[in-house]
Amino acid sequence: MILLLSFVFTDYEISVIDTLSILLYNENFSGFERKLRYYYDIGVDENILRCLKLAYLELYMTDNSTDYRYDEFVSLLDTLMNIKGKTLRERLFVAVAASVGAVFYGRRGNIPKAISLGNIAFNIFTRIYNTYPDVYDTYLPMGIYHFAMGYLSRSSGRKRKGLEMVKKASKKAILVKPLAYAALVYMYIFDKKPAYGIKYALKALSMFPKSRTFRWILAFAYKEAGMYDKAIKIYEEIIKDLKRRNPNCKVCIAEVYYYIGESYKKMGNDSLAREKFWSSHYYLRMENDPYRERKVKDIKAKLSKYGIK
Repeated sequence: MILLLSFVFTDYEISVIDTLSILLYNENFSGFERKLRYYYDIGVDENILRCLKLAYLELYMTDNSTDYRYDEFVSLLDTLMNIKGKTLRERLFVAVAASVGAVFYGRRGNIPKAISLGNIAFNIFTRIYNTYPDVYDTYLPMGIYHFAMGYLSRSSGRKRKGLEMVKKASKKAILVKPLAYAALVYMYIFDKKPAYGIKYALKALSMFPKSRTFRWILAFAYKEAGMYDKAIKIYEEIIKDLKRRNPNCKVCIAEVYYYIGESYKKMGNDSLAREKFWSSHYYLRMENDPYRERKVKDIKAKLSKYGIK
């Protein structure tokens, strides 16, 4: 991996981040927790490990469609947000934590909280970028910002600048590298260039070959490109993986069947669409984990639009 700057992270710390990121984004959650405990035991900087654990908790809850460990996430976020932020490292930790927190609350519909944390992260990243332009983790939020401003001002040059910054983050960042790949997919789709989004989703999947997260993103990109048959193939891979690695998450399986049904609907195959919608309904009825109630309600509402109740 390309180094950030020697005064920010040591080579060994970068190897720790790489090791944990591979486990995290391949959804090897038990392996992640074992390795995290090992690194705590041998004295790796606790704030590095806290940031990675925060990302883990957010991904764990998203991947499992659960609010289990919600309080643990909030407590850890509070700990990281209260770092004094005197050194460059400390400011990076706060900015990364605020970014993860913004995603966490955004997913749950708490938009004011998400915006508040997003602003904190952006302001810290901006100050770091202005002083240390070679700290490539800052390029992700800065790039998204320039892309958004370019879109609003209809400036193709500024949009292009934003994309180039996020591309640099995808190559050279340390803490946010996987997120940069995800951002590129969504940015290109938003810019109505889903073929480029597919390209970066495939790159991310080559880095994390067991990842359900990047399979979800790739399937989304295929759908937006109108490549519904390819989207369905990826969704079927996700179902197979869920039944093997996470069979107790019935609402997770139900969600995938819903999107397969939606894809068939887009293809004009109403019969197969309805079959998959009923498969989704079947797995929803099997879900009895109270921590997944919010997700169950969400999918039920989506199915009801197609007359599945």
